[in-house]
Amino acid sequence: MELASAVLASGYANYPDNERLLFEYGLQLERTDRLNEAIGVMEQLLLLNPDHAEALNFVGYSWADTDRNLDRALLYIEKALELKPENGYIQDSLGWVHFKLGNLERARDELLNAIKLLPDDPYLHDHLGDVYRALGQRKKAIKAYREALKYFEDEDKKAEVEKKIDALRNS
Repeated sequence: MELASAVLASGYANYPDNERLLFEYGLQLERTDRLNEAIGVMEQLLLLNPDHAEALNFVGYSWADTDRNLDRALLYIEKALELKPENGYIQDSLGWVHFKLGNLERARDELLNAIKLLPDDPYLHDHLGDVYRALGQRKKAIKAYREALKYFEDEDKKAEVEKKIDALRNS
């Protein structure tokens, strides 16, 4: 990770207008828990190319996931989805920002659409479980969480989802 970060940082310093490099550097910053810096790099990329769907999605989702700039996050994600309407990750982001905005039925619908595109992605099922839990639909939430468990490989993520299931069973 450190070598990758160093190489990308060097590339970023030498080629600040390279869209691919900016995007990869932003992702690397996020992977090394430097989210605010990652968002800054992605915003720089968006100054170069306002129609970079993945950067729009990255910034929008990151804001939504951290409960920041939710209205702007929605605009970014909607624009990204206009540019790439069949992208399940962007569809997931749209569902997630609607969840954060309290638009639970819309969030559910968007996440169900995302799952049609990416049925094996554990995060989508986990997000859907969160929406069902917020809607008070316990059984559906548990089912969605169990589906997420099938696909999560990371033991820490599995433990988080198990805690959600246990909390619902004990409520």
